[in-house]
Amino acid sequence: MNTLAEKFRLKRKELRLSQQTLAEGICEQSQISKIERGHFIPSADLLFKLSQRLEVPLDYFFNEQIEIKSNLSNFKQLSARLLDDRNYEDLEYIYRIEIERSTFLTLEDRTYLEWIKAIIDFYQYDSKCKAISSLENILSKVSSTTLIYLKVLNTLSNFYSLVGREEDYEKNYSHLMELYQTKNLDHQEFLFGYIRVRHNYAHYLVSKEKYNEAIQEALETIELCKQRQTSYQLAPLLILVGNAGAKFLDKEQVKNYYIEARELCKIYNNPLMLMKIENYLKELDTV
Repeated sequence: MNTLAEKFRLKRKELRLSQQTLAEGICEQSQISKIERGHFIPSADLLFKLSQRLEVPLDYFFNEQIEIKSNLSNFKQLSARLLDDRNYEDLEYIYRIEIERSTFLTLEDRTYLEWIKAIIDFYQYDSKCKAISSLENILSKVSSTTLIYLKVLNTLSNFYSLVGREEDYEKNYSHLMELYQTKNLDHQEFLFGYIRVRHNYAHYLVSKEKYNEAIQEALETIELCKQRQTSYQLAPLLILVGNAGAKFLDKEQVKNYYIEARELCKIYNNPLMLMKIENYLKELDTV
């Protein structure tokens, strides 16, 4: 199915419109069916009329970077920070506030909340099977071209790793890397997502005691961060290199990675990570 067909069908279902209702007064219902099956490309005039009924700009069907206004904007910003800090208690608190609000939510927004709920179930309540099942269900319903699909797939990969489903993890990781090869990393969301995936893979390699490979992955991702002039996940990556290299890098090298990470945490006001780094440095000094 092409991008136009897929996005057209998903938007219609999101608005709970039947094909007949969408077509009424504009075209034949059979034409809607053909568009959604990828068997018919509508004229610009017809697509414009349909886009008005679907409440989206015309470019929405062709440009995957176009985002429709979200009623979860503030929640998404807060939750992103809490997820980076692994602060699941506060995440649950703001999630419960959000679901009590009676606002219209797009399909992507509703899916975003389902994704957050699965993360809370996994980490706060140890409901691992329930969380994994929820994420697998989400992936069966949303388009692989969307940002939320990438977020959910990455989280599901992490869950597989944490419960010992290594084959499933590696399969998902390969799929994620294939998807990101098709994305424009000039778009911040895609860049950050790609960095997260590689950071998580480096952690996975550490868990398998593949320290050399983990360090190589982390260093390549650090170089990517520097090339793209972003500090996103840079401190955790530096810490990972320090931790993974403790057995075979010299003490000063390890210390330098921790110090660089510490300075970033000070700049970006991350007290939780800063505390961990100070502990690492103290342990290093006692060795």
